[in-house]
Amino acid sequence: MKATVPRVWIFNGTPGDDEHHAFYEKNLGALRKVFAERFAVPAPQITVLYGPQSAGYDGPCTREAMLAELAKAAAHTKQSNAAPVWIILQGHANPVTGGAMFNLPGPDLSMREIGDALKEANAAVPIVIVGTTTCSADLVKRLSGPGRMVMTATATGDPENETEFPTALVEALGDNASDTNSDRVLSVRELFQATSAAVMRIYEKGNFVVKEHAQLDGNGDGKATQRPAPEDAKPADRTGIAIGGADGKPKFE
Repeated sequence: MKATVPRVWIFNGTPGDDEHHAFYEKNLGALRKVFAERFAVPAPQITVLYGPQSAGYDGPCTREAMLAELAKAAAHTKQSNAAPVWIILQGHANPVTGGAMFNLPGPDLSMREIGDALKEANAAVPIVIVGTTTCSADLVKRLSGPGRMVMTATATGDPENETEFPTALVEALGDNASDTNSDRVLSVRELFQATSAAVMRIYEKGNFVVKEHAQLDGNGDGKATQRPAPEDAKPADRTGIAIGGADGKPKFE
């Protein structure tokens, strides 16, 4: 497996209330820290849209700003020796007839529009999309394709319910045990399975009824699986993010 330092975009929609704002700020900080420190992704290669630059973000996550950054992501894939693109969606979403909406301050953005914004991306450059929200299963239909790996917190038919996936994702990214073959590269398949396991632990600890079923489309065929199936696991094992050393430089196997 060839692992390179990715170009990361993290989009966080409207929090809705103070409690969610506090959680999102904490989780965004943890995501940025783990990418920077554990995977040695340079700060200029991590874009986070949530709040004003004065608060340490790259700007608010409005419809216009998000579409502009998605256009940059697509353009990035056309550069010579472009690094893989990782896109993470955090926040709230809601179902609509025929799809789902990612909730933003001001006009929302549909999952279909997110997919449309990336249509011109170079299929030879891997794009990893991680939807941590409820209704995120719609991303599989909208974003799957050659060179794409789509990971979602929910499956079709799951109830519209707040997910534990964002917390579990941070845990899995930072856990040494997630690198199951100890090759110092966290593959998309390893990350998916570690995050799914972390979600289940949260539900078991709280003695909750499981209402989210993470799924992965690893081969871009628009059919995601929960286990995942071999046809999704094998391609997702060929793309990963190298775990950095103590000196902050990625180590490649």
